[in-house]
Amino acid sequence: MNKKILLVIPVYNEKKILVESIKKLENYLTENIIEDWIIIIANNASTDKTKEIAEELTKKHSKIKAIHLAEKGRGNALKYVWTNFKADIYAYCDVDLATDISNLKNLFDSMLEGNNIVIGSRYLKDSKTKRAIGRLILSKVYIFLIKIFFKTKLNDFQCGFKAIDNKIVKEVLPLVQDKEWFFDTELLLLAEKGGYKIKEIPVKWQENQETKVKFIKTILQYLKNLIKYKLNNDKK
Repeated sequence: MNKKILLVIPVYNEKKILVESIKKLENYLTENIIEDWIIIIANNASTDKTKEIAEELTKKHSKIKAIHLAEKGRGNALKYVWTNFKADIYAYCDVDLATDISNLKNLFDSMLEGNNIVIGSRYLKDSKTKRAIGRLILSKVYIFLIKIFFKTKLNDFQCGFKAIDNKIVKEVLPLVQDKEWFFDTELLLLAEKGGYKIKEIPVKWQENQETKVKFIKTILQYLKNLIKYKLNNDKK
């Protein structure tokens, strides 16, 4: 029996690219994925026409659903959808499709192998990435600190391309407290500490020059959350 795949696309003020990105995803999944799948657009507190566009998409495509949350935060959107919808594989990718969607089949196939979590990693030998040198350095510093603090074996925490199984949804997701960008890091550290099976896969990834993420501000928030998380864990 085919497994059910739930692919979440968290969005905030993405009226310019939402239709094109969802169309690309739907076409790829239809042509390449034999499992039962659904796309859920998780609109978290958008102030533009994202909500209306998402609703129109659901009317035209039976395998596209939309939910609308009053609170901002990628982590908040993911946790809500993954907790309130039933599936065998719970995945997400960023709406800008920075990670090439051709990697989706490998993501899902790797989950079907029995892994609890599969993550796209931009820093594996076979990965192909394009990004500004400044952002690359800051990202590498962040990962370096995680490795020092937590002795992790993982190589990428921030790539918006991941999948988890029901075990993670039930046992790890309730423990994740962050509602924004640190959500991914916290989820992976908790899962790794718990001994769950995590696999990294190489991806083709290209930085979106028009991203709404204010990178310096975001990375500083990452570091603040990382230190806070480390201190809290040291007390336990």
